[in-house]
Amino acid sequence: MNPEIRKVNEFIDVLDPTAETTVRQEKTATGLDDLNGKVIGLVDNRKPNFDIFLERVEKALCQRFQFAKVVRLKKGGTGATVPLTPEEMGQLAPVCDAVVYGISD
Repeated sequence: MNPEIRKVNEFIDVLDPTAETTVRQEKTATGLDDLNGKVIGLVDNRKPNFDIFLERVEKALCQRFQFAKVVRLKKGGTGATVPLTPEEMGQLAPVCDAVVYGISD
């Protein structure tokens, strides 16, 4: 046996860095059969040119559907990582049947 090679009977602990997960069942919102006569919310995330994109989305939707009302909201924080505040949600949730909320660069 080569004197440089030795059999070592040592063990190491292998740690699993992943966190335990829990599975929750969530009920998703039911989809709308039709947008005609509905109130739609449009959220501007304030990123550069998103307002232009959102105007085009609104125009395309208005050509296809007859909305009761369009509610526009300019988000207080900029970007996708800044969520809507409870106050902003409160402006949309009670009155809107559907909301267009997107991100783009």
